[in-house]
Amino acid sequence: MSKRPPRSTPISVPDAERFAALARGVFDSGVLTNNGPKARELETRLADYLGVEHLVLTSSGTLALQVAYRALGLTGEVITSPFSWTTTASSLCWVGLQPRFADIDPSTFNLDPRGIEGEINQNTSAVLAVHTFGNPCDVAGIERIAHRHGLRTVYDAAHAFGVGYADKSVFAFGDASVLSLHATKLFHTVEGGAVILRDAETCERARLIVNNGADEEQEVLALGINGRMSELHAAVGLTLLDNADGVLRRRRVLAQALREQLRKSSSVQLQRLNTSARVNHAYFPVVFPRTELRQRAIEALDAAGFKSRVYFANPLNRLPFIERPQPMPVTESLCCRILCLLLGPEASSDEVRQMGQIVASICPLNQTPAAPAQARS
Repeated sequence: MSKRPPRSTPISVPDAERFAALARGVFDSGVLTNNGPKARELETRLADYLGVEHLVLTSSGTLALQVAYRALGLTGEVITSPFSWTTTASSLCWVGLQPRFADIDPSTFNLDPRGIEGEINQNTSAVLAVHTFGNPCDVAGIERIAHRHGLRTVYDAAHAFGVGYADKSVFAFGDASVLSLHATKLFHTVEGGAVILRDAETCERARLIVNNGADEEQEVLALGINGRMSELHAAVGLTLLDNADGVLRRRRVLAQALREQLRKSSSVQLQRLNTSARVNHAYFPVVFPRTELRQRAIEALDAAGFKSRVYFANPLNRLPFIERPQPMPVTESLCCRILCLLLGPEASSDEVRQMGQIVASICPLNQTPAAPAQARS
């Protein structure tokens, strides 16, 4: 079977004319970076859109995590999820913190609060939880544990743009939350990120950190780094923010239709969504009973012109720079069988239906699923 060209891109591309007008304004102003007017405008509009008060833009989501750790003064060990993108762990190691993993819930794919307390010791300073694929983790359970042990809470909310939780923005919880604005996200600035802090004092520390430790008069007051977002990246964000509501609405319609189709036609496992949340369906994960079925699905989707992604392929507890690997059976089993279907902003209902049909043909409803790995009790 010959391979078809890609049906549609999974990336949100800004309107060329709108971006060109903003870019001309940038060039005419002569201000290309250093917290310019476009970056300040995006910071204000994004904070308003997300329903938060204290937000600082950064040059990447990875840097936003590192800024959060420094602004909160974390030390020693941080308990986190082994099922996430590499930078959840590498960002900790990069600033001298030690990741300590607790396994995930096999149905939500999020950090399981039942595994956290057993990992806490005298060196633990925080819990770093992930809203995996934009599906909020058990915020209430995690924060109860953190409060009981005097720990900070940081949420890797890289996928969680536009997500609501308990009638609030998901970014309203924890001591800090971090958003990725990488080009693969529902809303992006090509490269970029944002850190959302609970209070004004910590937010001002974060502002100093991303500006090489200097205040507005360029007096260096603290150890910092160049983490600023450029004016052209901010212009991309301003262009895309105009249509963010439409992107979210369309994604929810497509994802809900696909979930219903696969429930009726396939034995793949779907992520259990948090019932207290309004998720964004940033990714559409499906879990196959066996690795070979996933590979067959990848090949069939690719031949039909549909992109998919093995995400996440690497359990973080097995990364080569982790000094003391811990076995994480739920995560390690999931990484071998999960596949994310990519629902691009221009995907049609018919295309999404075809994707579902391909998955169902590989893993039909009457196929016996493999027994999932069990979380610790």
